[in-house]
Amino acid sequence: MQANMENGALLTEMADKALLNYDIEVVSKQLIRHNENQLTVKMGALQQTLHAHSQKWVPPAGFRRLIYDEITIAQACENLGKGIQSGIIGNDDYRIVCDVTKLICSLFANTPKTKASWGLVHADFLSGNLLIREGQLIPIDFSLSGWAYYLLDPAICLCNLKKHLRKAFIAGYGLQLTEERLYFIEALALYIILVAASRQINNIVWKSWFEKRFPVITGEFCQKLQRHISFIYDI
Repeated sequence: MQANMENGALLTEMADKALLNYDIEVVSKQLIRHNENQLTVKMGALQQTLHAHSQKWVPPAGFRRLIYDEITIAQACENLGKGIQSGIIGNDDYRIVCDVTKLICSLFANTPKTKASWGLVHADFLSGNLLIREGQLIPIDFSLSGWAYYLLDPAICLCNLKKHLRKAFIAGYGLQLTEERLYFIEALALYIILVAASRQINNIVWKSWFEKRFPVITGEFCQKLQRHISFIYDI
C-alpha cells in the first residue's frame, strides 16, 4: 500500500493487486450478513494492534503525513465559515462550531502528546476499509493516515459503526472508558466530523448533508459536549 499526494488529492495505490482475489471480501458486507459482534471485536483488536506497532515504529527520514492537531481544527473552523456566505450554514450553527473549536483546542493544549497517546493513526478505519480473508482482517486505504492522538481512530469507528456494535468494538480494543477518556473521545469524534465537513464545504454533493445533518451535529452533539453530556452511543 502506498499513499501519494498528487495535485492536492490524496490517493492510495494497491502494492499488489493480486491480493484482491475471490477469497477476500470487504468487512462491511460481512457485517451486514453475519458474525457482527465477532467481527467488530476483531476490528477493535486490530486497531489496538496497529497502535501498539505505531508506538514502537520509527518513521524513516523525510516521512510526512497529515497532522490532526489544534491547527487543523482551527483551519477547519475558518473554512466552515464560508458556508455562511453560501447559505448552507446558519450563523447560530457557526457560532457553536467556533465555541466547540475553542473547547477542543483547550483540551488538546492540556493533553500531552506522549509516545503512548500520540502517533501515526489510520484516520479512516471503517468497515469498508477492511478486507477479510480466512477470518483475518486486513486494513486498506491509508490515504488519510497521519499524526494524531491514538483515540482519534476509536472515535471515528464509534461514530460510524451501528449503535448496537459499539460496545463490542470497545471490548475488542480493550478501552477502559473512564469519564475523562470518554469525554476526550467524544471531542475527537466532533473534531473529525468538523474537519471532514470543512473539506466538503464547496462540494455541491454535500449540500443536502449540510442542510439536514449539520444543524443536528451543532444543535445536539456539540452542545452536549459543551454540557459534558455523553453522546457516543447516540451520534
